[in-house]
Amino acid sequence: MRKLLPLLLAIAISAPYGTAGQTESKSNLLTAKDSLLLTVESGLKLIHHLVKPKETLFSVARYYGLSLEELYALHPEFQTDPVLKVGVLISIPIPNRAITRYKSKNFKAAQFVPIFYVVQAGDNLFQICKRYFNMPVDTILQRNQLKSEGIYPGQLLLMGWMGVEGIRAEWRTSMAPVSGGEHRQRYETEKRSRKEVVSQGVCFWQHNSNEKGDLYALHREAVIGTVMAVTNPMSRKTVYAKVIGRIPSGYESNIEVVLSSAAARQIGARDPRFFVKVRFLR
Repeated sequence: MRKLLPLLLAIAISAPYGTAGQTESKSNLLTAKDSLLLTVESGLKLIHHLVKPKETLFSVARYYGLSLEELYALHPEFQTDPVLKVGVLISIPIPNRAITRYKSKNFKAAQFVPIFYVVQAGDNLFQICKRYFNMPVDTILQRNQLKSEGIYPGQLLLMGWMGVEGIRAEWRTSMAPVSGGEHRQRYETEKRSRKEVVSQGVCFWQHNSNEKGDLYALHREAVIGTVMAVTNPMSRKTVYAKVIGRIPSGYESNIEVVLSSAAARQIGARDPRFFVKVRFLR
């Protein structure tokens, strides 16, 4: 991701991203005059929000359907420097449900922010259309007025739109908040068709957060969208948490897993870092 930041920043500055002096609306941070850049990393779609004046971590998190705890988990650097700097790019996972791929009869351009995929080295148009967005190649050729399927790194491809109202928090899960029991049942079911991997290491969580939420985890290897089991040997308790993303590069290499506060408390966590044993599926 670090290698992509200079490219993304240069593109964001040159792309139609609105005026730098635009102030933050109470509800909407973006308008149809803005645009969002999107990349795919480890199968996860990330949009890159360009910070404007007067925006805060709270307003950005709320706009994209995240809690502050989730935003901190994605960007640990904000824990020590919480003041957003204008022009900084914030990478945020976007659920498929938040991406409008086609214009309906009632589509109103003023209510949507264009989403542009940033072509990476090694990409081809078929892979982008079919694997990442499940869309016909011809649709993207026509939408971007391309005469051939030849593309190049750094090229922007209009793939869809996001509503100017942002992302609803409930769109980030395919169902209502899942209990530990349901997560465990899903883990046992998926274990029959996947390989179980056992590891151990340090678990990190926001111990000073009072936020309540779902049971989720960040991990470097586990398949995103699957469930993993995290055990605290001290309490002998195990929590089953959904893997929603990768551990950001800002964390120490010995951090094995990052848990949500709800998940960490279920296994009796007290310190921000503690030893755990982990089981996950490949």
